Amino acid sequence: MVFSSCRDFYIGMFKRDNFLVAQDTLFKAASPVGYTIASYGRLFKCPITFLRVVDRLGIGRGPTTSVVRGGLGKQYINLRIKSTYKLPISVNVYVGCDNKHPYVVTFPSRATKASLSSKRDDTITTSAGQLEMTNTSNNT
Repeated sequence: MVFSSCRDFYIGMFKRDNFLVAQDTLFKAASPVGYTIASYGRLFKCPITFLRVVDRLGIGRGPTTSVVRGGLGKQYINLRIKSTYKLPISVNVYVGCDNKHPYVVTFPSRATKASLSSKRDDTITTSAGQLEMTNTSNNT
């Protein structure tokens, strides 16, 4: 069980090609007596790599967040969020999943003006960005 009492709780790392699969807002009104406890549970189609819970109120030290079941590497998460005494709970929950098939974008290499000016006069660039060799000498 992982728990923390702060305004911004996160575990794992959100990498460049990961998916943000949940961006939820959780609110529970304050209990007139004692602490307020809220729970958040969700099932995903991919293994979780990132979890972040952000307090929206900014009052006091923030709610205590604990992971009851699931978590990193699992496909489900169950959180228990407990507020400080007589305060409501209002948090944003972000969950990221690993991208098993990242898109690879490749661009053809293009010749720059500096590289073209340093080359000899018998090279010119086509409209596709490829270099073609042409003979500009006058051999008769």
